[in-house]
Amino acid sequence: MSGRTRGFVAILFGGLALAACASDGASLGDAAPLPSGSVPLPRPAPKLSAAPAIPTWQHLPEPVSAEQFNQDKAECTKVANNSPGVGSPELKFYLAFTSCMRSEGYQAISSL
Repeated sequence: MSGRTRGFVAILFGGLALAACASDGASLGDAAPLPSGSVPLPRPAPKLSAAPAIPTWQHLPEPVSAEQFNQDKAECTKVANNSPGVGSPELKFYLAFTSCMRSEGYQAISSL
């Protein structure tokens, strides 16, 4: 930080501190408290899943048997469970699993 900037910041903080100390709160003395019913209560935050839901898969260019799909899915699940990465375990699994399924020739057809 340059010398001019330091001086400006010091003056700014000094002025704020002086203003805060000089205020005795007299202007707040005649303020009436708000009735409890007039203040809205905070709403709870919506609950969101950390990772998107696993989509439904379709093999391209032609469909595969249920047995082949289950084998591919099991292999991709194993790969996804052992994949390194940064972030939540759910998100790491989702990214590795979808990448593996795409490399096996599948396409996501629904994200519900």
